[in-house]
Amino acid sequence: MRRSSAIALALGAALAGGCRGGRDKPGEAVAAVAVVNGEPVSRAAFERELGQFRLDGADATGPDSVLRQSVLDDLVARVLLLQQARARGISIGSDQVDRAFLQLRSEYPGTAFDDLLAQERLSAAELKARLRDQMTVEKLFQEEVFPRVQVSDEEVAAWYAEHPGALDEPDRVRASQIVVRTRDEAAKVRDEARRKPQAFGDLAKRASIAPEGKNGGDLGYFSKGGGMPEVFDVCFRLPLNAISEVIPSPYGFHIFKVTEKKAASKRTLEQARPLIAQRLLREKRAHAQEEYVAALRAKAKIQIDPAAVASVKP
Repeated sequence: MRRSSAIALALGAALAGGCRGGRDKPGEAVAAVAVVNGEPVSRAAFERELGQFRLDGADATGPDSVLRQSVLDDLVARVLLLQQARARGISIGSDQVDRAFLQLRSEYPGTAFDDLLAQERLSAAELKARLRDQMTVEKLFQEEVFPRVQVSDEEVAAWYAEHPGALDEPDRVRASQIVVRTRDEAAKVRDEARRKPQAFGDLAKRASIAPEGKNGGDLGYFSKGGGMPEVFDVCFRLPLNAISEVIPSPYGFHIFKVTEKKAASKRTLEQARPLIAQRLLREKRAHAQEEYVAALRAKAKIQIDPAAVASVKP
């Protein structure tokens, strides 16, 4: 909850994944915006994805037709990937899905997880179906795409030489937070924390609605200016172990305690090597995924209904 919305952090790609869970009624023909190798992409799925894209605050400043095409391309790609997974005999067991679901649920205290599902008008069964699709695609990539992607020591050294200082450590702080729903509650929590700053972790476990609350509110180390700087940069002005004022955000009211500070430092090549290798691997994997999907598209029979696409109102 430090830099992402609660939905994005807790449910991630699962909320955006798959073409299931539309509002078409059982027994009715599926109203489709596209057909991919004989499999429909439902109007309901497209409507939901388009609405979610805008709700998440994604850049929708361009032409509406461009936004719709981007959303449709993503849906078509998911169908192609799930079709390929079935063709390769790749599947995910119900026990794996159940574990992933329980892991998501465990990150939120009390009824917060169920509240998020209700907010999204999503049932537990629908979320599990989307989790299964997401995990199936991940397994497909793990088996068919990622083994071909490697990063050499020479590539790491070249990147380090071409980007001097890019991975130097900035000033960082380690902080804990408590997030509550109302300003009045936050003021009470702040006052209690100031009376007993050594018990901040216990207070976070008891009162915080953020996922890290169960771990005493510890956010780990972070640098200045990322995510919501108007909220988290206050930590760089706090003395060690001091309790902040109440800081509002779209996700609640925050109280911070800074537990450690680290000054800026320069990384050597050997210190930076793991980070560079991870960065290059992510980039190569993303490129390999795009090429894989493009190859599936090239072989697929894809029929788009432009009128249906244009008529959907999220």
